[in-house]
Amino acid sequence: MSNFLTIVKRYFPSLLRSLPTTFEMLLISVVIALAFGLLLTMGKLSRNKIVRAVCTVYISFMRGTPMMVQVLLVFILIPLIAFQNGANIGSWNNIIYAIIAFTLNEAAFYAEIFRSAYNSLDRGQIEAALSLGMSRMQVFTRVILPQGAASALPNTTNMTIELMKNTSIASVIGIYDLLGQAQQLAKNSYGVGQIQLYIFVALMYWVIGLIILSISNFATNRLNKGNAAYKKVSIFAVRS
Repeated sequence: MSNFLTIVKRYFPSLLRSLPTTFEMLLISVVIALAFGLLLTMGKLSRNKIVRAVCTVYISFMRGTPMMVQVLLVFILIPLIAFQNGANIGSWNNIIYAIIAFTLNEAAFYAEIFRSAYNSLDRGQIEAALSLGMSRMQVFTRVILPQGAASALPNTTNMTIELMKNTSIASVIGIYDLLGQAQQLAKNSYGVGQIQLYIFVALMYWVIGLIILSISNFATNRLNKGNAAYKKVSIFAVRS
């Protein structure tokens, strides 16, 4: 135990400095992926067969191929395409490529979660809201969005936690996130204390995941309480 604490004390400052990189990739990827995933959901539900087919193929490809391959493809193809079109992106930070790859991947999973949440909505609630004189936009913001978010949030959180762990893949393109920094520290120490080091890194990922899960559970409970109160009001209004 004392050996473990010694390793933690020695390497914790270096690992702590790598956390902003992990959080930067995670937060930016999630925010953009949520928006892109919503667009993909709309495309998947579209009546246009071409749009629906394109979205279906894209989602299937991104969900069916390894994220590491996707990261490498983005890292190689984007500079190649830019060079062929006369653009100079040599000054880009490798984090940008990782964020692009993570966003494209995560959006596909979010899209399927959103689609499932939309299909599970109570159509009676939507009809009741329309009968109360609400506009389509009001129905979306007051009925579809809150109920869909409450239904989708648990699975969305699981995918976000999965992405948090998968940010370690960025080390293959030279990004020193939490795991990448740990690997470098283990290499510099010639493997001395690497077992304790990786155990501590695993604990750090675990704690971050628990924090994300706690925030999600709090938000889900608040949404469910709000939806329950709205249902009571709308039912009373319809009956009266």
